[in-house]
Amino acid sequence: MAASVNPARSYMELSAAEREISRRNFRDINLRPDVNLVIGGPKHSDCAGGYCYNESNNLLSATRNRFLHWTSSGDTLELVEISLDINLLNNAVRLKILNCSILPGGVHVCETQNNIIILILTNQTVHRLVLPHPSRMYRSEIITESHIQSIFTEIGKSNLLEPSNSYVIPTVPGRAPNSTASAAWLSSDGETMFAFPSASGGILVIKMPPHDMEGKAVSTE
Repeated sequence: MAASVNPARSYMELSAAEREISRRNFRDINLRPDVNLVIGGPKHSDCAGGYCYNESNNLLSATRNRFLHWTSSGDTLELVEISLDINLLNNAVRLKILNCSILPGGVHVCETQNNIIILILTNQTVHRLVLPHPSRMYRSEIITESHIQSIFTEIGKSNLLEPSNSYVIPTVPGRAPNSTASAAWLSSDGETMFAFPSASGGILVIKMPPHDMEGKAVSTE
């Protein structure tokens, strides 16, 4: 079915014959944060979610018809970038955070003008993945008209455990160890916040500095 001529309504129905469907190959990346395996700890349920780019419905945008999808199970997070009208290369990553369990709903995507930022919360750590926005890599990463590099292409070259983007949750008296409740967001000045409840009714907040500034994450309650 042909795409609509309205650039603000670009979704279209595609059959298998209208595009190449390739077998998805995940690249494996292992993170080894400085934590110990919690014997007999809670087993969190598997979770999945997706993200629609701000301008995915605009035919003139580099993110037209492009989406992010993820699934989590235990210590493993699978991230996939999907396009309805082009083939994205290196678009599937399997991230394993050893000795940690990803919380249900513990994956959040934030979009800025220059970056896609993925926030991950586990039972022992928090992480921030900073990736290039498709509009910032579009021209230089074109392979052919129908093949373009995904935002996950260079993720293996990043130091995902550097202090400004990874933090071990401190042992705080009264923190509810079995709680799966959490929140994460990006502030207007670029700081990243993670929040967890405590048994006393308070909130443990972990703050990371803007990704383009030097500094380490800190926690307050």
